[in-house]
Amino acid sequence: MSALAIVRSDESVTIASDGAGYETGTGRLMTVVSKVSLMPECSCIFANRGMGGATAEIHTRLRHLAACGTQMVEFDDVLDRFPILAEQLHLEVLANPEASTAHFSFLIGGYSERRQRMESYTVRTRPFMAMDNSGALSEQPPFTLIGLPMVHLAPSPQLSSAAQVGITRPQEFGPETELEPESYAMRAVAACRLDRETDGAEGTPGIHFVGGMLQVTTLYRDAAVSRIVHRWPDPLGEPIDPKRGDLLPAWIEENS
Repeated sequence: MSALAIVRSDESVTIASDGAGYETGTGRLMTVVSKVSLMPECSCIFANRGMGGATAEIHTRLRHLAACGTQMVEFDDVLDRFPILAEQLHLEVLANPEASTAHFSFLIGGYSERRQRMESYTVRTRPFMAMDNSGALSEQPPFTLIGLPMVHLAPSPQLSSAAQVGITRPQEFGPETELEPESYAMRAVAACRLDRETDGAEGTPGIHFVGGMLQVTTLYRDAAVSRIVHRWPDPLGEPIDPKRGDLLPAWIEENS
């Protein structure tokens, strides 16, 4: 799993992510890797939670389509093909008996030339509860582009963890809530480092699943910037321990 936060404004879309790749069932850190892909040529960024390597694989397939002559020059070109590519990848993984998990979810952000606005979506391998245009919750089918609100956290941190990093969770937003996209997104991911999550292995207690590094990627209309803003001292081969290292970089605390 991963902790992802996506925050959209009129001028940008930001995705924050950790970098932990851990062993199913034990939570031992096996690798530290970026979980975000940039396609600035298409005004697009995306990341995945769940199956490791899904983001890189979808990026490779999108580039392959472009190399074979498929139009891939705008964010909407990526959106048109993303659900199909995700479903194809899911079916391939299901056919591999050695795969530890076949499920994943994507967060996708970009600038739509057709609609002249920043947008954010999710695509999932499982049904997903989301709000429709009337504001009511309804179940959305898998492999469907589902529009996201201005702020979406996957997962949402516990209330106490959110308070520790100085943020309000989306479910507690008020009409006057204001936030700075990058600061909010990285704090939300850091908050999840304090929490535990069951990774699906039968009989496995909750494990800490956020570690390695904190990466923040922001897309503007004509640019995309990605940087590692913090590294946690998580030793390879050991379970992630949130007590190791500072939860957030010193500079963000100083600017609070």
